[in-house]
Amino acid sequence: MRILAFGEVMLRLSPQHYKMIDQTDTLDMSYSGTGLNILSGLARNGVQTQLLSVLPDNPVGRAAAATIRRLGVRDDNLIFDGHHIGTYFLEMGYGNRPSQVTYLNRSESAFCQTEISESQMKSALLASDLVHICGISLCTSKTARDNAMRLAKLTTELSIPLCFDFNYRMSLVKPDERDSLIEDYKTILKEATIVIGGKKDLTLLLEMPYDAENEPIETLYQRFVAAYDLAYFCGTEKSTDHQAKFVRGFLVDKSQVVFSSHRAVTTYDRIGTGDAFASGIIQGLIEQWSLKEIVEFATTSTQLAHTTYGDSPILTKKFIQEKMNDDDLEVIR
Repeated sequence: MRILAFGEVMLRLSPQHYKMIDQTDTLDMSYSGTGLNILSGLARNGVQTQLLSVLPDNPVGRAAAATIRRLGVRDDNLIFDGHHIGTYFLEMGYGNRPSQVTYLNRSESAFCQTEISESQMKSALLASDLVHICGISLCTSKTARDNAMRLAKLTTELSIPLCFDFNYRMSLVKPDERDSLIEDYKTILKEATIVIGGKKDLTLLLEMPYDAENEPIETLYQRFVAAYDLAYFCGTEKSTDHQAKFVRGFLVDKSQVVFSSHRAVTTYDRIGTGDAFASGIIQGLIEQWSLKEIVEFATTSTQLAHTTYGDSPILTKKFIQEKMNDDDLEVIR
């Protein structure tokens, strides 16, 4: 199966050794983005992937493209235009101190300022069997949102399944744009086959009613699937027990809600862990595993992604499955 993702590629700058920005004059540099992260996890496990994105037409953009190729993702549908790449500083959290992300002028990036033509979109779509669109693209600029909406409409016209990831970012949305953004979210959800999100997306963004005291969470998830006629809805839930942190995945189809086991999380680098989950879900659907196998694999993927540096999933299917089947495993030989 051929997977296409539409999304921004960003430059990540991180102080070393859990330092704050004002403690260092040295930064680690890497390129990442939700779509790229998901595709790289799939490419590592033998899936054909390609990215539809816009990069600046300069050495920075070409360096980003080289990273995309190195991750095993095809670059046939990269567009080079403009001068800027979206950039963020990541100050890695440690212990009780959370990680902090600082965006720099993201709305001015080539991705956020360049209109993609219908012919460019169709060329990418016709070489794809499944398309992933990240909701952040709806939040960053009007141009990026219009591109995402037009691409979603084309997937329906061409009968290509769409995987949509909520990934709502309140910090990127102006208060006077929120209502129109929510309407666009609802529109793209109607085009989707698979949706990745969580309870807050349904109750706070879509304002779906939910009585937490008297309703099991499964009821909310199933109502959402029915309301938008989805094939699948999935995501993760986090919990804490005596300061230990856990993650549990869920996968919903039209007839059932399946949960993974609770998996303990130890965090080295949290950024990109949700993308590892999404990659795991898509991998399982491609290989037609049972819903239980899919959600266990995806949840183990996100558990392990907390322990590796960088945004992109780097562990193989075999490694993840060995850990999935024996959570106490300490050495793989």
